[in-house]
Amino acid sequence: GDKVREKFKDQLPFLFKVLSVNKALSIQAHPAKDHAETLHAQKPSVYKDPNHKPEIAIALTNFEGLCGFRPLEEIQKFLNSLPELQTVIGSKPTQDLLAAKPDSYETA
Repeated sequence: GDKVREKFKDQLPFLFKVLSVNKALSIQAHPAKDHAETLHAQKPSVYKDPNHKPEIAIALTNFEGLCGFRPLEEIQKFLNSLPELQTVIGSKPTQDLLAAKPDSYETA
């Protein structure tokens, strides 16, 4: 919406993908923000934008994530600061994640 557009000046800092995960996905590597900015400045024809590409998985059906997810505290920080993320994830999963403790995170 307008808030996101104003904050990021028409340059989303993430890549939006909708995937059907019926088999294991390939490993992807993305540069850190400062490295992405340097690469974009040096070779804009190859590195199309100056943003890093943090990723988040939102499962619409049963899904098993195996590794590489952000720490619970960081996910909770994003949920608290981005109401749009809460809307996408939904009320119940958001409440579960915000109430989760590191020792109960696997079952949240």
